[in-house]
Amino acid sequence: MADQSAFDRNNPLMQPLGPPPGLLEQFNLPPALIGFIRRNQRAVWIVLSLTMTLIVAVAAFTTYRDYRAGKAASALDAALNAKADQQKLLEQVAVEYSSTPSGLWAKLELAFLKDKEGQRTEAISRFEAINSGIPGKSLLKPLVLSKLGALYENDKQLDKALASYTGLASMEGFAAEAYRAMGRIYEVQGKPAEAKGMYEKYMEKTVGPDGQPGKDPVRELVQIRLNQIKN
Repeated sequence: MADQSAFDRNNPLMQPLGPPPGLLEQFNLPPALIGFIRRNQRAVWIVLSLTMTLIVAVAAFTTYRDYRAGKAASALDAALNAKADQQKLLEQVAVEYSSTPSGLWAKLELAFLKDKEGQRTEAISRFEAINSGIPGKSLLKPLVLSKLGALYENDKQLDKALASYTGLASMEGFAAEAYRAMGRIYEVQGKPAEAKGMYEKYMEKTVGPDGQPGKDPVRELVQIRLNQIKN
């Protein structure tokens, strides 16, 4: 059989080419998905644009947040190491960077400073504000509750001191000292039964891993208080 002429219309090489594959076909997407995208091309582009805008916005916010956190940390470090105007510098950090961890730490430093200066009412007010602004799971919560309890106790606000120590008792690792403080307050209030209950809880919490109390002078003092209440 003679070879087929290259100019023969029946030659497959002379047949018209089909439409070139589109970009979507290049990704080997299922035909149904390709059809859906082409039918809803405008909506798909809108969604993609919004998604990219959101990604860029989140990235920009994260960068800005990290930048502010770095500036806040530097400002706090400068305030803590300042030899003059320390309180003023701490106030600036607390105000300008209030939403950062450094701003919170500056507020704590100011509260402790007021207590050190003997301004108990001001110190209590500052610690109360800090306490109301931090979540219950914050690592600073035990520190603030413990300090508030001591300040209330020294200021003869015994009911508020009990409330602070009650909150402290619910936190792992701080219950024993909270019970001891509560027992002390109940004694001052003339409530021996409640004091006895708190001291007994303290004794239970301070037993060693081997079930033995060991030598603990604080525990011995609590035992003396218990013996006196029982008598």
